[in-house]
Amino acid sequence: MAQQPLEQLSLEDFRKLIPVNGLREENLLQLHKRIDAQRAKAGTRLFEIGSSKSDSIYVLRGDVALCDESGNIVRSIHGGSADALHRLAHQVPRRVNAICRSEVDYIAIDSGLLDVMLTWDQTGSFEVDELQHEDDEDTGDWMTRLLQMKAFQKVPPSNLQAMFMRMEQVQAKAGEVVIRQGEEGDFFYVLIAGRALVTRETPTSPKPIRLAELDASSCFGEEALISDDVRNATVTMLEKGTLMRLAKDDFRALLTAPLTSDISFPAASEKVATGEAIWLDVRLPSEYKNHHLDGALNIPLFMLRLKLASLDKSKTYIVYCDGGRRSAVGSFVLTHKGFEAKRLKGGMPERPAEA
Repeated sequence: MAQQPLEQLSLEDFRKLIPVNGLREENLLQLHKRIDAQRAKAGTRLFEIGSSKSDSIYVLRGDVALCDESGNIVRSIHGGSADALHRLAHQVPRRVNAICRSEVDYIAIDSGLLDVMLTWDQTGSFEVDELQHEDDEDTGDWMTRLLQMKAFQKVPPSNLQAMFMRMEQVQAKAGEVVIRQGEEGDFFYVLIAGRALVTRETPTSPKPIRLAELDASSCFGEEALISDDVRNATVTMLEKGTLMRLAKDDFRALLTAPLTSDISFPAASEKVATGEAIWLDVRLPSEYKNHHLDGALNIPLFMLRLKLASLDKSKTYIVYCDGGRRSAVGSFVLTHKGFEAKRLKGGMPERPAEA
């Protein structure tokens, strides 16, 4: 029997994949150019239980059986089905064996790259909401104003002391670009004197979009440091000013760790069961619909800052996604806004075996 020719996945079909369909068009096009369809013979194992291989695999044609340690089939995926629009048992380490029951065509996408792109695309348009501003006309002490922010009240005193010692003062001229969209994140900034403008460039606008004006006591630049991604907006000084900045490694060690607390699944489940906590799924609605934790509230990361008013500050939010990057940003945002939030360690558990 002649072997069926290997066909590349069309852009139209690529757009249907979940959560690839959550990417901006420009990033989706770039990612599509990087992937090639692959073929595996019947009997091939695409991955095994315990494997740390983290590629996101999508089945295009053929049948793949997901089996437990005893060889029992817990689920079957057929190329072209609705289930095949989702990544194949993507939790790492792998919890099942993925065995080709027939000749299979598939694509593999670097999961780290996909997660970074999703985090970037779902937070980039809203960086202005992450820029904190505290009006305080009674004091010119920037340290005092910084300590009055709810987020910093959760940071251990020793960390705060180290942070103040390591922060560097820089002078900026009117018109000077402090951070530029698309560049690597290097510092966290506090504007202690002067005003600055936040803008963002988009493919659909010939000119940068004006997002906000920042006054003294505004903080910015943290999101790129948390998500380990490039800057998603540009901040330009409107007038001569003074800034304090904290280097990326110091920011992560002194601030990100205290403000991004992990919790295990058993401990989180107990808190949810007692009503003390609520599951918060920050993935796309399509990902949530395919599989989610019972009772979870779904607020995609790109909508989180707009929905803060609807959340209950008396509850603890257990934030989860698949890879942990989006949930890290989500839990930091909530903590920064005065909520009790924890990130689910290890990401969302795999879908239970089907009866």
